[in-house]
Amino acid sequence: MYFFYLHGFASSPQSTKAEFFAAQLEAYGAKLRCPDFSEPDFSTLTISRMLHQVVKSIAALPPGDVALIGSSLVGFVAVEAAARGVSQARRRITQLILLAPAVELEWERWSEVGPGGIDRWRRAGSIEVFHYGYGEPRRLNFSFYEDAIRYAPVSKRLETPMLIFQGRRDESVRPATVERFARAQPRATLHMLDDDHQLKNSLDFIWREVAPLLAPSL
Repeated sequence: MYFFYLHGFASSPQSTKAEFFAAQLEAYGAKLRCPDFSEPDFSTLTISRMLHQVVKSIAALPPGDVALIGSSLVGFVAVEAAARGVSQARRRITQLILLAPAVELEWERWSEVGPGGIDRWRRAGSIEVFHYGYGEPRRLNFSFYEDAIRYAPVSKRLETPMLIFQGRRDESVRPATVERFARAQPRATLHMLDDDHQLKNSLDFIWREVAPLLAPSL
C-alpha cells in the first residue's frame, strides 16, 4: 500500500502532523509521500491544482492500493479524489483518514476573509494569508475562491472506508458539519476528540486507531 499525507492549507510537508506520520510509518519500513501544494506558487493555488497533484502522484506509482491521510482543507481534496475515482483500477484509493476535514468551506470562518469579505477579495484580486510553512504572509488570488465553489465534498457519499478525527474545540472547521458528513457515509468511523483544529494533543490516539487498519500493509 502507498501512503500519502495531504497537508493542510498554507502548510507544508514539514508540518508537525506530516513528520509524525512519516516517523510512525518509517518504524514499519514504510514511506510516507507528501506532495507540496504550495508549489510552484502559493498565490495561484486552487482545489483543482491540488487534486491534479494528487492524481499525478498516484498515477506515477506502480500498481497498488493507496491510503490518503487528508488534513483540514486538503481533507476536502482527499474526499474529492476518492469520489471521482481519480486513481486507476490498478492504483485504488482504499482508505481515507481525515483529520479535521474542511468538507464544506465556510468562508465566514476564514479570518482572512470574514463576513462580507468575498466582495473585497474579488475587488482586490487577492488576500494576504499567513503561510505556516514559510513562516510569513503570502498572497492568495481570488481564483482560489472561484475554483473552490465548483466542488461540494460535503454532499458526497462514498463507499471508501474512512476514519475521521474531529476536535470538539475546532475554531476553523465546524464539528457539526463533520458529524453530518460522517453520518452520511456508509463506511465511516468518526472520533470526536477533546482537541482543537490542529489535533496535536491527539496524535498518539489517532495513530493507535489508524495502525490496525494499515497493519496488513506494514
